[in-house]
Amino acid sequence: MEKYFKELDYKLLNKKMVYKGRRITVEELTYYNLRDNKKVHREHVLAGDAAIILAINENNEVLMVQEPRTPIGKIILSLPAGMIEPGEKSEDGAIRELEEETGYRAKNIKLLRYEYPSIGYSNERSLIFLARDLEKTHRNLDDTEDIKVVKIKLDELKKMLDTNEILDASTTIALLHYFMYEDK
Repeated sequence: MEKYFKELDYKLLNKKMVYKGRRITVEELTYYNLRDNKKVHREHVLAGDAAIILAINENNEVLMVQEPRTPIGKIILSLPAGMIEPGEKSEDGAIRELEEETGYRAKNIKLLRYEYPSIGYSNERSLIFLARDLEKTHRNLDDTEDIKVVKIKLDELKKMLDTNEILDASTTIALLHYFMYEDK
């Protein structure tokens, strides 16, 4: 069987940072493709790891967040999520983000899978967690966050997936994974 994941056979010739913001860095890179003997130019958005949290309470309700997403000009429904801080364990980052955005702390958390939402131009990796045994605490939103917490039954979320009411890729992947592998 062929190995589908291989090491990159490009040699880095040049790398230049063109933008550094609070959340992302943008680099321009030039590689030499060793197979085809030609230069390849790329732009990369460096964003790091994000935690996506599928938090299910004792009533089989999922804690969702409704928030404005300015790049697409819509207010959407998605799972609580946020960036894992440098040096922070991914599980701790997931627990922190869940509590900050929803006001619930998970006593039980496990990594379901990870995925790269935009590998054509970004290194961002989304780690998807299942959180259970939720304890009500308090929210601690960032100054720029405008989030409404919504609880939705698992059965309703299945219908919302079918009718394309869930637009966020990581939320879609998390729910599909849960319904395929965890909801037994």
